[in-house]
Amino acid sequence: MKTIVAALIEKDGQYLLAKRATGTKEMIGLWEFPGGKVEAGESDEAALEREILEEFNTLVKVGKLVAKTLTDDDHELKLYACEHSLGPYRLNDHSEIVWKQNLSSFYSYDLAPADKELLDELTGSNKKPHLNELVKGATYDNAGLSHIFCVSSQGGMRKSNKSNSLVLIAKHDESNPYDDTWKNGEFHYTGMGLSGDQDVDYKQNKTVKESHFNGVDMHLFESFGDNEYIYRGKVELCGEPYYETQKDEMGRPRKVVKFPLKLID
Repeated sequence: MKTIVAALIEKDGQYLLAKRATGTKEMIGLWEFPGGKVEAGESDEAALEREILEEFNTLVKVGKLVAKTLTDDDHELKLYACEHSLGPYRLNDHSEIVWKQNLSSFYSYDLAPADKELLDELTGSNKKPHLNELVKGATYDNAGLSHIFCVSSQGGMRKSNKSNSLVLIAKHDESNPYDDTWKNGEFHYTGMGLSGDQDVDYKQNKTVKESHFNGVDMHLFESFGDNEYIYRGKVELCGEPYYETQKDEMGRPRKVVKFPLKLID
């Protein structure tokens, strides 16, 4: 799991939010807590100090971890409380910044999805699950899944402690390197991990492996379009997990974990 760090910078009783001007097309223009990737050999604190200096020509003092979430299967985003130390806040990677005293006021900005989840954790705004609203065969978007399960809007395996559920998403498009298929009434689902050999005991792979006794309910969705997920129903592991060779996102062969599942509703 790779780590991305972000800063909740406090200065004179106000907190900073920044509007992205770089990155992928879908992220430019969204607001975020600034930061970046932790490089090999770096601590979270050192990486965050470096990123803030590069992005704003500013020094901060990194404090405690205040929130975290997954951005995808392989990346964890961690938010640290930071105190402003020295610097003018010159914008190198952002087009705009704002300072607000009330964190809840950040909800009025167009936040990046993962930063919205960090803000939810900070403010205690996470909603209760609504599993009673699930309808087999119905199509949901990311907002709908978050509403029903209280899960992240990112990733193919989304765990929710609030609803005691694991949402399994099988995307059937060219952007997805996984080969998830129905065989004789069973759905063979590929485990977590976009690059390198997968491990059956890694993160949510272990959750599925131990699903017969860990009490977590698993729900299967299939996707044939962007942000559209068809609910197939609740599933259970119906055989031993196994390994097979598939190509990763770069077209390189690697071992993946396959979980045979069957519908139980």
